[in-house]
Amino acid sequence: MRFDTVMRYFLCEKIRSADETFLIDGPDTRHMKNVLRLGPGDMIGLYDGRGMEYTATIETVLPEGIQVRVLSGQPSQGESPLTVTVAQAMLKDRKMDRIVRQLTELGVCEWLPFSSQHAIPKPDQRRLAARSERWKRISREAIKQCRRGRVMKIRPAVSFEKMLDEGQPYDLRVVFYESEPAFLSCESVLTQTGVLRRIFTAIGPEGGFSTAEIEAARAAGFVIAGLGPRILRADTAAVVAVSLLQFLYGDLGQKNLDKTAAIE
Repeated sequence: MRFDTVMRYFLCEKIRSADETFLIDGPDTRHMKNVLRLGPGDMIGLYDGRGMEYTATIETVLPEGIQVRVLSGQPSQGESPLTVTVAQAMLKDRKMDRIVRQLTELGVCEWLPFSSQHAIPKPDQRRLAARSERWKRISREAIKQCRRGRVMKIRPAVSFEKMLDEGQPYDLRVVFYESEPAFLSCESVLTQTGVLRRIFTAIGPEGGFSTAEIEAARAAGFVIAGLGPRILRADTAAVVAVSLLQFLYGDLGQKNLDKTAAIE
Protein backbone atom coordinates (compact mmCIF):
# COMPACT_ATOMS: atom_id res chain seq x y z
CA MET A 1 0.00 0.00 0.00
CA ARG A 2 1.31 3.46 -0.88
CA PHE A 3 1.02 6.30 1.67
CA ASP A 4 3.00 8.93 -0.25
CA THR A 5 0.05 10.32 -2.21
CA VAL A 6 -3.27 11.91 -1.36
CA MET A 7 -6.13 9.42 -1.55
CA ARG A 8 -8.07 9.74 -4.81
CA TYR A 9 -11.86 9.87 -4.92
CA PHE A 10 -14.24 8.46 -7.54
CA LEU A 11 -17.98 8.36 -8.11
CA CYS A 12 -19.43 4.86 -7.96
CA GLU A 13 -23.22 4.79 -7.76
CA LYS A 14 -23.39 1.00 -7.52
CA ILE A 15 -22.25 1.02 -3.86
CA ARG A 16 -24.97 -0.07 -1.46
CA SER A 17 -23.11 -0.67 1.81
CA ALA A 18 -19.73 -1.08 3.46
CA ASP A 19 -17.94 -4.45 3.49
CA GLU A 20 -18.78 -5.39 -0.09
CA THR A 21 -16.67 -6.26 -3.10
CA PHE A 22 -17.44 -5.18 -6.65
CA LEU A 23 -15.91 -4.26 -10.00
CA ILE A 24 -15.31 -0.66 -11.09
CA ASP A 25 -15.40 -0.28 -14.86
CA GLY A 26 -15.81 2.52 -17.41
CA PRO A 27 -13.70 5.67 -17.93
CA ASP A 28 -12.57 5.83 -14.29
CA THR A 29 -10.90 2.45 -14.69
CA ARG A 30 -8.62 3.69 -17.48
CA HIS A 31 -7.75 6.78 -15.43
CA MET A 32 -6.94 4.69 -12.37
CA LYS A 33 -4.78 2.24 -14.34
CA ASN A 34 -3.02 4.38 -16.93
CA VAL A 35 -2.76 7.81 -15.33
CA LEU A 36 -2.74 7.30 -11.55
CA ARG A 37 -1.02 3.89 -11.77
CA LEU A 38 -3.09 2.53 -8.91
CA GLY A 39 -2.69 -1.12 -8.04
CA PRO A 40 -3.52 -3.82 -5.46
CA GLY A 41 -3.39 -2.53 -1.90
CA ASP A 42 -3.91 1.13 -2.77
CA MET A 43 -6.63 2.96 -0.87
CA ILE A 44 -9.27 5.01 -2.71
CA GLY A 45 -12.32 7.03 -1.75
CA LEU A 46 -15.71 6.42 -3.33
CA TYR A 47 -18.88 8.53 -3.44
CA ASP A 48 -22.23 6.85 -4.03
CA GLY A 49 -23.93 10.01 -5.35
CA ARG A 50 -26.61 9.79 -2.65
CA GLY A 51 -24.78 11.45 0.22
CA MET A 52 -22.37 8.75 1.46
CA GLU A 53 -18.62 8.42 1.07
CA TYR A 54 -16.60 5.23 1.48
CA THR A 55 -13.02 4.09 1.92
CA ALA A 56 -12.04 1.12 -0.23
CA THR A 57 -8.94 -0.85 -1.16
CA ILE A 58 -8.00 -2.17 -4.58
CA GLU A 59 -7.85 -5.97 -4.59
CA THR A 60 -7.19 -6.85 -8.23
CA VAL A 61 -6.56 -5.04 -11.51
CA LEU A 62 -8.30 -6.91 -14.33
CA PRO A 63 -8.61 -6.24 -18.08
CA GLU A 64 -12.32 -5.53 -17.68
CA GLY A 65 -12.01 -3.32 -14.58
CA ILE A 66 -10.71 -2.95 -11.03
CA GLN A 67 -11.93 -5.14 -8.20
CA VAL A 68 -12.28 -3.22 -4.92
CA ARG A 69 -13.39 -3.99 -1.39
CA VAL A 70 -15.29 -1.35 0.58
CA LEU A 71 -13.93 -1.03 4.11
CA SER A 72 -16.05 1.69 5.73
CA GLY A 73 -18.61 4.37 4.99
CA GLN A 74 -19.90 7.60 6.49
CA PRO A 75 -22.14 10.54 5.52
CA SER A 76 -20.27 12.84 3.17
CA GLN A 77 -18.55 15.76 4.87
CA GLY A 78 -18.95 17.88 1.74
CA GLU A 79 -22.75 18.29 1.86
CA SER A 80 -24.39 21.50 3.02
CA PRO A 81 -27.09 21.36 5.73
CA LEU A 82 -29.09 23.65 3.44
CA THR A 83 -31.13 22.19 0.58
CA VAL A 84 -30.89 24.62 -2.35
CA THR A 85 -32.69 24.31 -5.66
CA VAL A 86 -31.64 26.75 -8.40
CA ALA A 87 -34.02 27.55 -11.24
CA GLN A 88 -32.01 28.98 -14.12
CA ALA A 89 -33.47 30.68 -17.20
CA MET A 90 -32.10 29.17 -20.38
CA LEU A 91 -28.73 30.53 -21.52
CA LYS A 92 -26.33 29.65 -24.29
CA ASP A 93 -24.80 26.18 -24.12
CA ARG A 94 -21.37 26.98 -22.67
CA LYS A 95 -22.78 29.25 -19.98
CA MET A 96 -25.22 26.56 -18.84
CA ASP A 97 -22.40 24.00 -18.75
CA ARG A 98 -20.28 26.32 -16.61
CA ILE A 99 -23.14 27.01 -14.22
CA VAL A 100 -23.80 23.30 -13.68
CA ARG A 101 -20.19 22.73 -12.67
CA GLN A 102 -19.97 25.74 -10.38
CA LEU A 103 -23.30 25.15 -8.64
CA THR A 104 -22.35 21.53 -8.01
CA GLU A 105 -19.20 22.80 -6.31
CA LEU A 106 -21.27 25.20 -4.18
CA GLY A 107 -23.48 22.40 -2.83
CA VAL A 108 -26.70 22.94 -4.82
CA CYS A 109 -29.02 19.92 -4.62
CA GLU A 110 -31.26 20.43 -7.66
CA TRP A 111 -31.08 22.49 -10.85
CA LEU A 112 -34.17 23.43 -12.83
CA PRO A 113 -33.83 25.06 -16.28
CA PHE A 114 -36.83 27.12 -17.38
CA SER A 115 -37.95 29.30 -20.25
CA SER A 116 -38.36 33.03 -19.75
CA GLN A 117 -39.59 35.99 -21.79
CA HIS A 118 -36.09 37.35 -22.45
CA ALA A 119 -34.34 33.99 -22.60
CA ILE A 120 -32.83 32.53 -25.75
CA PRO A 121 -35.30 30.40 -27.77
CA LYS A 122 -35.99 27.10 -26.06
CA PRO A 123 -34.25 24.24 -27.93
CA ASP A 124 -36.33 21.39 -29.32
CA GLN A 125 -36.93 18.34 -27.14
CA ARG A 126 -34.26 16.23 -28.83
CA ARG A 127 -31.54 18.81 -28.32
CA LEU A 128 -32.76 19.57 -24.81
CA ALA A 129 -32.51 15.89 -23.88
CA ALA A 130 -28.92 15.78 -25.18
CA ARG A 131 -28.02 18.90 -23.21
CA SER A 132 -29.59 17.44 -20.07
CA GLU A 133 -27.42 14.31 -20.37
CA ARG A 134 -24.36 16.51 -20.82
CA TRP A 135 -25.25 18.51 -17.69
CA LYS A 136 -25.56 15.28 -15.71
CA ARG A 137 -22.09 14.18 -16.84
CA ILE A 138 -20.62 17.56 -15.90
CA SER A 139 -22.18 17.40 -12.44
CA ARG A 140 -20.86 13.89 -11.86
CA GLU A 141 -17.35 14.96 -12.80
CA ALA A 142 -17.59 18.03 -10.56
CA ILE A 143 -18.47 16.15 -7.38
CA LYS A 144 -15.23 14.19 -7.56
CA GLN A 145 -13.24 17.42 -7.74
CA CYS A 146 -15.10 19.18 -4.91
CA ARG A 147 -15.55 16.01 -2.80
CA ARG A 148 -19.30 16.04 -2.48
CA GLY A 149 -21.20 12.86 -1.79
CA ARG A 150 -24.38 13.76 -3.66
CA VAL A 151 -24.92 14.32 -7.36
CA MET A 152 -26.84 17.50 -8.19
CA LYS A 153 -30.18 16.46 -9.66
CA ILE A 154 -30.83 17.89 -13.15
CA ARG A 155 -34.56 18.34 -13.61
CA PRO A 156 -36.43 18.62 -16.94
CA ALA A 157 -36.87 22.15 -18.29
CA VAL A 158 -40.21 23.84 -17.54
CA SER A 159 -42.08 27.05 -18.32
CA PHE A 160 -41.77 30.18 -16.18
CA GLU A 161 -45.24 29.59 -14.70
CA LYS A 162 -44.42 25.99 -13.84
CA MET A 163 -41.17 27.13 -12.25
CA LEU A 164 -43.11 29.39 -9.87
CA ASP A 165 -45.32 26.44 -8.91
CA GLU A 166 -42.27 24.25 -8.25
CA GLY A 167 -41.03 26.73 -5.65
CA GLN A 168 -44.14 26.66 -3.48
CA PRO A 169 -43.18 23.86 -1.01
CA TYR A 170 -39.90 25.55 -0.02
CA ASP A 171 -39.22 27.50 3.19
CA LEU A 172 -37.88 30.47 1.21
CA ARG A 173 -38.53 31.40 -2.40
CA VAL A 174 -36.34 34.17 -3.78
CA VAL A 175 -35.83 35.79 -7.18
CA PHE A 176 -32.63 37.77 -7.65
CA TYR A 177 -33.35 40.76 -9.88
CA GLU A 178 -30.90 43.35 -11.16
CA SER A 179 -33.34 46.26 -10.75
CA GLU A 180 -34.18 45.49 -7.12
CA PRO A 181 -32.29 47.79 -4.65
CA ALA A 182 -33.14 45.79 -1.52
CA PHE A 183 -30.75 43.07 -0.37
CA LEU A 184 -31.67 39.71 1.07
CA SER A 185 -31.56 40.10 4.86
CA CYS A 186 -30.82 37.07 6.98
CA GLU A 187 -32.57 38.49 10.04
CA SER A 188 -35.73 39.72 8.31
CA VAL A 189 -36.28 36.47 6.42
CA LEU A 190 -35.66 34.31 9.48
CA THR A 191 -38.10 36.28 11.65
CA GLN A 192 -40.79 35.81 9.01
CA THR A 193 -40.32 32.12 8.23
CA GLY A 194 -38.41 30.51 11.09
CA VAL A 195 -35.39 28.25 10.54
CA LEU A 196 -34.68 27.69 6.85
CA ARG A 197 -33.91 24.22 5.56
CA ARG A 198 -35.03 24.37 1.92
CA ILE A 199 -34.50 27.35 -0.40
CA PHE A 200 -35.66 27.80 -3.99
CA THR A 201 -34.03 30.58 -5.99
CA ALA A 202 -34.61 31.75 -9.56
CA ILE A 203 -31.96 33.40 -11.74
CA GLY A 204 -32.90 35.28 -14.92
CA PRO A 205 -31.53 35.11 -18.50
CA GLU A 206 -29.03 37.45 -20.19
CA GLY A 207 -31.82 39.95 -20.84
CA GLY A 208 -33.12 39.78 -17.27
CA PHE A 209 -36.64 39.13 -16.05
CA SER A 210 -39.47 41.21 -17.46
CA THR A 211 -41.50 43.45 -15.15
CA ALA A 212 -44.50 41.15 -15.62
CA GLU A 213 -42.45 38.12 -14.55
CA ILE A 214 -41.22 39.88 -11.42
CA GLU A 215 -44.76 40.84 -10.45
CA ALA A 216 -45.92 37.27 -11.06
CA ALA A 217 -43.12 35.98 -8.82
CA ARG A 218 -44.01 38.49 -6.10
CA ALA A 219 -47.67 37.43 -6.27
CA ALA A 220 -46.54 33.79 -5.92
CA GLY A 221 -44.81 34.59 -2.62
CA PHE A 222 -41.25 35.00 -3.86
CA VAL A 223 -38.93 37.47 -2.14
CA ILE A 224 -37.39 39.85 -4.70
CA ALA A 225 -33.79 40.75 -3.87
CA GLY A 226 -30.82 42.44 -5.51
CA LEU A 227 -27.20 41.40 -5.81
CA GLY A 228 -25.57 44.81 -5.51
CA PRO A 229 -25.14 47.94 -7.63
CA ARG A 230 -23.33 46.26 -10.52
CA ILE A 231 -25.02 44.45 -13.41
CA LEU A 232 -23.78 40.85 -13.37
CA ARG A 233 -23.69 38.38 -16.21
CA ALA A 234 -26.37 35.72 -15.81
CA ASP A 235 -23.84 32.95 -15.13
CA THR A 236 -21.99 35.14 -12.62
CA ALA A 237 -25.27 36.02 -10.88
CA ALA A 238 -26.07 32.34 -10.30
CA VAL A 239 -22.75 31.77 -8.53
CA VAL A 240 -23.03 34.95 -6.46
CA ALA A 241 -26.62 34.19 -5.46
CA VAL A 242 -25.84 30.67 -4.22
CA SER A 243 -22.69 31.85 -2.43
CA LEU A 244 -24.81 34.45 -0.63
CA LEU A 245 -27.43 31.87 0.36
CA GLN A 246 -24.80 29.46 1.64
CA PHE A 247 -23.18 32.30 3.59
CA LEU A 248 -26.43 33.45 5.21
CA TYR A 249 -28.09 30.08 5.85
CA GLY A 250 -25.68 27.28 4.90
CA ASP A 251 -22.09 26.29 5.61
CA LEU A 252 -20.00 29.13 4.15
CA GLY A 253 -20.51 31.75 6.88
CA GLN A 254 -19.50 32.55 10.43
CA LYS A 255 -22.95 31.51 11.65
CA ASN A 256 -22.16 27.94 10.67
CA LEU A 257 -18.70 28.10 12.26
CA ASP A 258 -20.20 29.37 15.53
CA LYS A 259 -22.76 26.55 15.47
CA THR A 260 -20.04 23.95 14.89
CA ALA A 261 -17.93 25.36 17.70
CA ALA A 262 -20.88 25.25 20.08
CA ILE A 263 -21.47 21.57 19.29
CA GLU A 264 -17.82 20.70 19.89
